[in-house]
Amino acid sequence: MLLQDLMSLRTTGSAVEQELVRYLLEAGEGIGQVSARAIARELHIAPSSVVRFCKRLGFAGYYDFRDAFRLELRHAAEHYEGVDPNYPFELGEPPIVISRKIGALYREIVDETLEHIDDRALGRATRLLASALEIVVTASGVQLAFAEGFKNKMLKIGHSVVVESRVEAALYRAAHARRGETALILLSYSGESGRILRVARLARERSAPVIALTSSGGNTLSRIADVALVVPSREEVERNLGHFAMNIATALLLDILYASIFNGDYAEHYAARMEMNRLGSRSGSLRSGRDA
Repeated sequence: MLLQDLMSLRTTGSAVEQELVRYLLEAGEGIGQVSARAIARELHIAPSSVVRFCKRLGFAGYYDFRDAFRLELRHAAEHYEGVDPNYPFELGEPPIVISRKIGALYREIVDETLEHIDDRALGRATRLLASALEIVVTASGVQLAFAEGFKNKMLKIGHSVVVESRVEAALYRAAHARRGETALILLSYSGESGRILRVARLARERSAPVIALTSSGGNTLSRIADVALVVPSREEVERNLGHFAMNIATALLLDILYASIFNGDYAEHYAARMEMNRLGSRSGSLRSGRDA
């Protein structure tokens, strides 16, 4: 494939070839408006260098190369399935290709997460969280930013959520949880983090319900938890470029839990949300008046 050949030349080609590859990948489909002479002028090289570069790649000249390059970019942008969640993009790929691959990955992870949802498990998790006076969320990975978003949404409908970034603090809360008052959401992709498992066991000893967001396939955390909502397990814990699968699935599942709890008493939660919005708007107006 032409894109693969270009990415190979980006690291193995001559200095001129590497510069040409960099320029072409940055230009993307915009190359359709650029002549070989314009490229040569931009890179301070001879137009013949551009033509030789195209011939090395098997084309009769620059315009043949340009047409094939634009066609492959369009094809790459439109046809992506089975993107590897660990390495969803390759060295040197242009942003337009990366954007399509990340978009395809999002769709795949969302679809796979939804396929794993068990109706009864989701219903039970919703009831346990809705009836709790306080929800404690903690994680062993990088998902706490999504937990903060969940917390902010829940606070606006009158539900108290505490996000503990330190597992030690979550251990304390689990050890002092009150039956019927505290529920915990534990986020752990592997489901084998020793500290998260200690939190889960302490909570169960205190009869506080535990909802786990963890990988599919079965693990210790899912067996301890009252309810396990699973995420796709195609991602390797250590070897990945951004925890894409766990992040996407975590954001989706927390939003589903929030929406399900909201819908359990829609009228009351809607009124609470509107009141919070009104108070926030009034507070902003008062600050603007003082600053004036």
